[in-house]
Amino acid sequence: MKISLTTKTSQQLTLTPQLQQAIRLLQLSNLELRQELEAFSADNPLLEIEDLGASGPEEAASEATEAGATEEWEAELGDGLTDWRGDGSGEDRGDRDGNGEVGFIRLQDHLREQVAGLHLSARDRAWLEVLIEALDDDGYLRDPLEELAAGFEALFESELGGALEEDEQLVGLRLLQSLDPVGIGSQSLKDCLGLQLRQLMGQAGAPAETLKAALLLVEEHLSQLGQVPLASLCRATGLSRELVSDALVLIRGLEPRPAARFQAQQDTSLTPDVVVTQTRAGKWVARLTRQSLPRLSINQEYARLIRDGESDSLMSQKLQEARWMLKNIAQRSETILRVSQAIVTAQQAFFSQGATAMRPMVLRDVAQACELHESTVSRVTNQKYMLTPLGCFELKFFFSSHVGTDDGGAASATAIKAQIESWVKAEDPARPLSDQALSDRFTEQGVVVARRTVAKYREALRIQSASLRKRQ
Repeated sequence: MKISLTTKTSQQLTLTPQLQQAIRLLQLSNLELRQELEAFSADNPLLEIEDLGASGPEEAASEATEAGATEEWEAELGDGLTDWRGDGSGEDRGDRDGNGEVGFIRLQDHLREQVAGLHLSARDRAWLEVLIEALDDDGYLRDPLEELAAGFEALFESELGGALEEDEQLVGLRLLQSLDPVGIGSQSLKDCLGLQLRQLMGQAGAPAETLKAALLLVEEHLSQLGQVPLASLCRATGLSRELVSDALVLIRGLEPRPAARFQAQQDTSLTPDVVVTQTRAGKWVARLTRQSLPRLSINQEYARLIRDGESDSLMSQKLQEARWMLKNIAQRSETILRVSQAIVTAQQAFFSQGATAMRPMVLRDVAQACELHESTVSRVTNQKYMLTPLGCFELKFFFSSHVGTDDGGAASATAIKAQIESWVKAEDPARPLSDQALSDRFTEQGVVVARRTVAKYREALRIQSASLRKRQ
């Protein structure tokens, strides 16, 4: 074999420090961005932050003078808004106490701290991150694993290989469910209570017989608990009255909402990134809010000294870093606005008619409309909030799966849920609508929704079954 030297031309993407900073800033929430800016300004005296945390419309205008984008950026920001008290539609990521410190830890951050100590492959870690982000406010994993796996494949196929196998999906789910709080990642109330009971079984001194009885009641008779007499439960299970009674006491002491303590800590004050308004022509448009960012500027005295050559190279480097920060902040705002406007454009009917008019939409749709990568859209929509006439929503709220219609179209899962909720509210309490009856109503409207799909959406809305809703 002959050894020789050859030349080869190839292309390679290199993440410069500026690009890395831009990507990191893009996925931060308002609170996290303010913390990032505070830390940056503490190390770089050339970047000045004014009115940090101010909520008044005149006190929260963002400036990017040294980035050369002041006039355009301020025109995009529009009028300021006062703090918005969320209606629970979006998830707040944290707030500060009187000392300026974060007063609580988010559920997702609490889970990530535990995941950081696990020895996982990049593929498993990314899948676990998808599951963590999919948790609802109660700590449940309501979306089917197949749908989440499809989203994982769309985001990471080029980086982490092909589609997830079924066993890989289940391994990730079991890893999530092994974390604290117990019951996190459950797919139903039965799963949640069962996980807590099995965890108690592993503790020394646990009442084994009572725990076994409680697990039997949860797994096979959960719908009857509180609905039938104690004697009926005893006959159905073959257990003594005393044992069933003790098991019921144990079950009542379990936590049906694993994320409850994190929600209790959460302050509902939200600062929206975007506000949606209607033009005179009747079109809904998005615009950035002023108070979502503090006022930023370059220290003019330091800048003058650098221009006059009266400072060292370190200060020149600090000036360049400050300019990069201002430019990346401006770019972040522009990207958020582009993505938000694409969402608003696609969901015009939602803002006029409500959730029943929601169109099915996925990350790919917005990515194509904005000419961005899906991973970029995912970062933009994470922890960003939109204030609308219908409430304050996280941008992720507007993405949903779909079901088919008779004419070959599609209906949004969000619209389906809203319709189910509307029908249940209007039903006769003495003759509540069963899941099959709801499915039949959708069929009459030309929307194909299976009974089991109706049941899944009903449970996600925390609506009891027809038998439990019945009132004489």
